[in-house]
Amino acid sequence: MFTLSRNYGGVIFYHPNYHFQTPYPTRSYKVGSPNTTTKHPNTTTTTTKPPKTTTTKATTTQSPTRSVSVCLRYMTDAVQPTFPLFTLSPDTSSLSLQRSFDTFMLSCYDSFSVDLQPIVHLWPDIKQDIWTSVCLTVDTSKSVVQMFSGGYMSPRKVMPYQYVWSGEPVISFPGFDGQLTDVQVWDYPLRYKDIFYYMSRSYYGSYSGSVISWSYIRYDNRGRAVLEDNFDMRAKVEQESRRKEKKMRFFSVEENKLLL
Repeated sequence: MFTLSRNYGGVIFYHPNYHFQTPYPTRSYKVGSPNTTTKHPNTTTTTTKPPKTTTTKATTTQSPTRSVSVCLRYMTDAVQPTFPLFTLSPDTSSLSLQRSFDTFMLSCYDSFSVDLQPIVHLWPDIKQDIWTSVCLTVDTSKSVVQMFSGGYMSPRKVMPYQYVWSGEPVISFPGFDGQLTDVQVWDYPLRYKDIFYYMSRSYYGSYSGSVISWSYIRYDNRGRAVLEDNFDMRAKVEQESRRKEKKMRFFSVEENKLLL
C-alpha cells in the first residue's frame, strides 16, 4: 500500500512497458515480492524488495478505446470535505474523480462533470471492510457511467458529452491523507460479476486489470508518498509471530513436565 498526503504526497502509476516521460525517479513494484529486513539504529523496518524487471520500449501513443474501468481501495479519515482521488490519462484524455462526502464527482477533459452517489444496495454479501473499495465504469459506446462502493452502486447516468478514452495507461493520484492499494484499470466496462469479484477480494473469482494491474506496475513518487506493507500483510505477520510464540510456550511446558 502507499501512504499518501495532501501536502505534496502523490504518486503516479503506469504500465512498466509504457514509455512515460518523467523528471522523477521511478520504481517497479510487484505484489508478493520477497521482503527484506533493514536494520537502522534502534529500529527495524521491513521493506519490500522491488523485483528485477526488463523494460521494453513502447510507443507513447495508444489507439483510442471506447470504454474504461478503474477499481481501487483507499482509506482516509475524510477530514477535508472534498478531496481528489485520481486522474486517468492526465496528458491526453483526462478523466478525474473526486470524493465529496458520499458523492463522487467525475470530470472529463477538465470541463463537464457528473455526480455519482452509490446508494443502491446491490450485494448484501459484501461485508464492511477497513478499506473503501470503489469501481468506476465508463461505457462510451452508450455514454453511460456508473460508480460502485462496497456493496452499493449508483444509478447509471448518461454523460452530457461524448468521451473517448485515449488508452494512455497512466493514472495519477495527487494525494490525500490516507492509504491507497490494489489499483486496477481495464480498457472495457466491467460486468457486475467482475466488480463483485473485486469487492469480495477474489473470494468468488479472480481479477486483474487489462491495462494496469497492481501485481505488475511501475510508479513515480511525486513527493512524500510512502510504500509500506499493507494492513493485511502486517496482520498475517503478527498472527504468525503469535502462533510461533504459542508453539514455543507449549514445547517449553512439555519439556518441563518431562524433567519433573
